[in-house]
Amino acid sequence: MPQTPPVLSVENLTIDYRKFRALDDLSVDIESGGIVGIIGPNGAGKTSFIKALCGRAPIKKGRIFVAGRPLKRGQNRQTLIGLVPQDIGLYAHLSAAENLNVFAKMTGLRGALSRKDAIENALAAVEMTPHARTKISHMSGGMKRRINVAAAIMHSPPVLILDEPTAGVDHPARDTVHRLARRLAGGGKAVLLITHELEQAEALCDRVLLLARGKMLAFDHPNAVLSRVYQDKREVMVRFSSPPQGQTLEALAPFKFQPAELPTIWTAMTNASEVSFVSAFMASLRGGNSLVREISVRRPGLAHLMHHVEKTGALPTADIPPIRAAVEAETC
Repeated sequence: MPQTPPVLSVENLTIDYRKFRALDDLSVDIESGGIVGIIGPNGAGKTSFIKALCGRAPIKKGRIFVAGRPLKRGQNRQTLIGLVPQDIGLYAHLSAAENLNVFAKMTGLRGALSRKDAIENALAAVEMTPHARTKISHMSGGMKRRINVAAAIMHSPPVLILDEPTAGVDHPARDTVHRLARRLAGGGKAVLLITHELEQAEALCDRVLLLARGKMLAFDHPNAVLSRVYQDKREVMVRFSSPPQGQTLEALAPFKFQPAELPTIWTAMTNASEVSFVSAFMASLRGGNSLVREISVRRPGLAHLMHHVEKTGALPTADIPPIRAAVEAETC
């Protein structure tokens, strides 16, 4: 059987802002029916990539195709791309249906009947039909997000971009948005999710596009990326009651512990087979183990990977001290 062509194809995309290269020769093919998480540190090129899709970036080189059609600046974008911006851009004094009617006119939907059908279908898709006449000012943050999504899908674009859609909303609203993204992907759209919530990306996305310093580092299922990078390695996390000092810091060094997101949390890498790592570390504390509140061993996730990428701009390489060498260094 012939292979289905990608719904979004990017070829050698390069974006420069004067002397700064924001995106460097990016090539990627994205299929319909899945969620792709666009992740990376600040300055990685995520925003430039999305701006290029929306016709707002100075493309130095490269081509973009959506549904087999070349995406040219100022042409076809309103019919091929749907964008849900990070900020909720709705008219508070209008109802949900009235807002969607405004956006339908902006996207070029002609005729009152066509707009009516598009509005009804979009509201049904985001499960907001009962709230069609509710004013935006009377809605919760999660409900407003759904109307934002409805505005982006009225013209049935094959590619939908969600730019930090859960920023500033509570956990129930976040779960609602994630379920909505999964349902829209299941309906055949390619959903691009720009997010800093790495645990959610790991659980939700069919693939992640990891960018750093304008280059693509990985494009695969989150589990595949993590397995390829870390193989059978495990992350050891130690939480102290207060930031470690003196002899405790000295005990951390031979095991190559590094500070994490809080000064009381330190992490190190070991092999899954090294069951003696934790006991060897605890023995090296020499009575300072009363400062330890928690020790856990887990498989490294996207958050751990991003912590490394932020510092280096590259994927990590194996650099794990053998337990015997660490213990000898401590006891010498």
